[in-house]
Amino acid sequence: MLGGLAFLPASLSYFIGTNLFGVLDNKMGRWLCSLVGMVVVGISLLCVPLAHSIFGFIGLNAGLGFTIGMVDSSMMPIMGHLVDLCHTSVYGSVYAIVDVAFCMGFAVGPSTGGAIVRAIGFPWLMVIIGVVNIVYAPLCYYLQNPPAKEEKLAILSQDCPMETGIYATQKPTKEFPLGEDSEEEPDCEQ
Repeated sequence: MLGGLAFLPASLSYFIGTNLFGVLDNKMGRWLCSLVGMVVVGISLLCVPLAHSIFGFIGLNAGLGFTIGMVDSSMMPIMGHLVDLCHTSVYGSVYAIVDVAFCMGFAVGPSTGGAIVRAIGFPWLMVIIGVVNIVYAPLCYYLQNPPAKEEKLAILSQDCPMETGIYATQKPTKEFPLGEDSEEEPDCEQ
């Protein structure tokens, strides 16, 4: 009974992480959220073999869910932005690639993971995946200012060489005296 409940905090914290960092990543910087999230995922995975009780495992799963939600909510807008910069702005293909990769992970992951666990053991598998996450995380720095063609940058940043202005008509204003010391008399029209 408790084994299934061990994964409930991961799902709830993933929900919280995606919703929280969907707003915050725009202020912090999406690349920074991804970098920090991947490092924390790696550290959490390194700590999974150290969990000696179900409650320690539940806590690590909650941390993993939160930071995976943090990375997911940051990476999807980054991928859309990269498509804007480098290719035609067709987002369906990018999100389809992400969805296929996600589904392939669920399809191939359990059988491959089972074979790796039999070969080297679960703790070593977690250590390898954690180290890969930590080593891969600094590459998110390159997502800070991705290279782009000049015309795409101008379109995306709305910088345009043409001057634009806002013109509004104004009604003439009447001047009213400010106090007893005012030199002007109010204009009384009747």
